[in-house]
Amino acid sequence: MKYYAVLFVLLLAACQPAQVDVAPPVVEVIDTPSVDLSSPETLPAGPISLIAIGDSLTEGDTDETGLGYTGRVLDAVLQRHPDSTMLNMGKSGWNSDALIQGDQGLDGQLPRAVAETQTAISDGRSAVVFVWIGSNDLWYLYEFGGDVTDEQEQQDLEHFASNMDLILSQLRGAGAQVIVALLDDQAKRPIALKGEAFPEVPPAELARMSVQVQRYNNVIIEKAAEYGALTVDFYNTDIFTDPNLLYYDGNHPNTAGYERIAEIWLSGLGALLP
Repeated sequence: MKYYAVLFVLLLAACQPAQVDVAPPVVEVIDTPSVDLSSPETLPAGPISLIAIGDSLTEGDTDETGLGYTGRVLDAVLQRHPDSTMLNMGKSGWNSDALIQGDQGLDGQLPRAVAETQTAISDGRSAVVFVWIGSNDLWYLYEFGGDVTDEQEQQDLEHFASNMDLILSQLRGAGAQVIVALLDDQAKRPIALKGEAFPEVPPAELARMSVQVQRYNNVIIEKAAEYGALTVDFYNTDIFTDPNLLYYDGNHPNTAGYERIAEIWLSGLGALLP
């Protein structure tokens, strides 16, 4: 655990916010107060309400310890901020639509994250939300979209950008500090290269997916800057290509992989800590 404590001194440079017009939200979730969204803010001393939203990577699938990245992050934060909490709302298979609107008979993660943020702040606690979403948006586009065209990719990109607008505007508007993950190139994951789990995604479609994830990441960077959020980088890592860091399914991290993931999130969180 001392190793994690050292990571708190690492500060990642956040993107400087751009002064651009904010697109109207696609779905109205909850009214939020008007706050300064210009840049991330250093957290005050005291306990922190940590909230994680996303898919199976947030839920912690295939981590034999059951901790996932969220449990490890909480353990590290508690060393310096006693009484901090972590609420992990990640759900396997969810894309950005499900995160907002809900799926599988469950409510959306975004409205609850906003409500939890507002409760934390009203109780005098800081709130930090970890956002890691987009992987299943890509899988569903290429697995179920047939022969995907340039036009479909552009429509998908615009839809993802609108969802990120809504997610970040709602969370930042509620007063949360937000850290967003840049996505890995999942076309390079062993599960994709073998073509067994996603038979409708041939090599030509994988090549298109590799380009689309770069477009997704550009959207994430732009929206993070616009709303004063931080980013952490999973695109330039080997977590999802190194067999030593992957579960046998070739798609999700193993215990060692989640250790690395936690380190990356903690390095981003360090930029918010006093």
